[in-house]
Parts: sequence; C-alpha cells; structure tokens
Amino acid sequence: MRVISWNISYAGSIEDKIKFLQTYLTINDCCVILQEVKPHAYEYIEKLFINDYKMFYSLDYRKPSNFDSDARKLGVLILVSKDIDVESAGIIERSPFPDRTVYVTLRKFGKTIKVLALHSLTGCGYYKTKSVQYDSFAEFINEYRPDIIGIDANEPEFDHYDISQMEFFDNGLGAKKFFNETIEIGLTDTYARLYDTKDYVSGQPLTKSHYIRKKGAVRYDFLFTRKTYNVNYCLYNFDDAVASGSDHAIIVSELSI
Repeated sequence: MRVISWNISYAGSIEDKIKFLQTYLTINDCCVILQEVKPHAYEYIEKLFINDYKMFYSLDYRKPSNFDSDARKLGVLILVSKDIDVESAGIIERSPFPDRTVYVTLRKFGKTIKVLALHSLTGCGYYKTKSVQYDSFAEFINEYRPDIIGIDANEPEFDHYDISQMEFFDNGLGAKKFFNETIEIGLTDTYARLYDTKDYVSGQPLTKSHYIRKKGAVRYDFLFTRKTYNVNYCLYNFDDAVASGSDHAIIVSELSI
C-alpha cells in the first residue's frame, strides 16, 4: 500500500498541487492524508477523484458555522482507493479543534487498518490550546490504536531519530505526551526507520519538511506506522512539493502490511 501525507497549504493553486499529487497515485492501493484542505479545495478534489477514491473530509463531520473564522475551515482529508473496504469513519470529538482531525477504519488484505489524519495548531496565537489539542490526540490514539498517522505536528523544536530524545516547544507537555504515546501503542516514525543514524547532526532536522524564516529548515510533518509493517521506502519531497504551491514536503511511503 502506498501511503502519502501532505499539508497542501490553503494558499496557492489547488490545480497545480493536485496535479503534482497525481504523479504519486500510480498504484492500485493508495491511502492519501491531506491537511489544510479548504472547502473549495475539497470540492475540486471530490470532482476529480470521485470515481477512483473514497473520501473522508473533517468538515463534513464538523461543519463550520456562520460565526467561525477561517481557522475553522482548514479541514483534513483522507482518500482511499475505491476497492478498499471502509468500516467506520469520524473525527476526534473531544479535541478543541475536531475539524483538524479525521479517522477511517479500513479493511484490506484480510486485515483491519486504522488511519488517522491530524493537523496541530501552530504555536502562534493558540498558546495553551495547542497543548490541550495534543492531550486530546494522545487520549484518542490510546483508545483507537491507529495503525497509520499522518500529521502536520508543528513540532518538535529539536528533531531526533529517537522520539524520546526530541525536544518540544509545547510548554504544556501535550506534544511530548502524544509523540511518546505513538511508541507506547506500537507505532514508529516511518522515515526514522530507514534513516542512517550516522548522518545525524545534533540540533538539525533529519530531513526538511517545512521552512521557517527565523528558524530555517524543520521537520514538522510525520508519518507514523505500525512497527509490524515493512517499510519499502519513505521519502520527503520538499522542493517539488513547494514548486507545486505548498509550503510543506510531501511524504510518500510504500508499506507491506
């Protein structure tokens, strides 16, 4: 199964970004996790992929009201190939921003596969809410036990191939709880599984997934997968993803489940 996770960015041409995404949709069994999918972008994606993919959009579960700002319209979306059976889907109701979450329970290869898409709040303007959001993520994965998580984490402050060695911005410790809980429930940082630890430079990201003017290159985007899955490859393509109009790398992985 090919698993893709990408913050497509609310800004820029949705047509260019989806055209780039399609270059990776070349096998039958695909699961795609997208963040920052605004309603107009979802409408475009739905029309384009309606015959080939089943779609689960967070804003269909938590619809924005007339009083909501645009901050409540950055939905997340999971697409799965049409021949993959779906058992259930929904959002994290107990999260302060449920519209930035969606999960789907799949059935394929005679196995149940639980997929979770997440988009963390930034550290700007949300203060303690970001940590509370992460608390809700940790609580949910402890109960739901996902097999795959794609997240724009807006963390960590200092990256590491060993999650226990990461350092986080979050003063409320919610991010640390969540990242540590991924280990507790049997997930792994997919990219780190293939990373040559000899290349590690303290204080530097393992690879670039986003760029912040004051901090430089960071790895804020993660794909967590069940440690029993074989990882055939996992790549972060920053340059081409940004050229298509996003400001985040696309993560592309192929798993033997």
